[in-house]
Amino acid sequence: MNGPAGTAAGTGTTPGTGTTMRVRPVTEDDLEALATIDAGYASTHTVEAIVSAASTRFFARSGHSFVAERVDTKGNEACVGFVFAHAVWRGDRAAVQTARLAVAEDAGTGPAEALVAALTKSAYDSGVYDLTVTPPTGDARLAEVLERATFHVVDVVTFARTLGSRGAAGGSETAADVVRPARADGHA
Repeated sequence: MNGPAGTAAGTGTTPGTGTTMRVRPVTEDDLEALATIDAGYASTHTVEAIVSAASTRFFARSGHSFVAERVDTKGNEACVGFVFAHAVWRGDRAAVQTARLAVAEDAGTGPAEALVAALTKSAYDSGVYDLTVTPPTGDARLAEVLERATFHVVDVVTFARTLGSRGAAGGSETAADVVRPARADGHA
């Protein structure tokens, strides 16, 4: 499934629906559809929406950001999900890091599966073998998709700080809310 300029993209038929799932690189023209999906995802999972003109422009150039579209038998297209990801240098090797993988609430798991496959292929085709996806803790649907795609949970807690006037509100959780001592059996 190679798309333009060696990116991972392609199509596949959704059994029994008469629709095709198409995955293609993000473009700036996708802003409105991505913002709608991101706003719903952010509201559902109580995270900050990240889609903007600037973020879409940035991730469109990354080579690792994709849109999932459903195409019906008449050729009508509907954006049903996206992944924003980019390569980062970790000092000794590159990794593909995901900023957001979001799917429309009513879209099922097919779009997330297609986006994870495209993300994995784009990383592999670029010679990058480490991928990180950091979904909100409440996104069980995406967690299941990632586990089926042989991603594994890394036992870390992410701390964030926003500086300046944007950071004045602060976060609601403390380390004591989320960091628990390890159990004797090695599980959290």
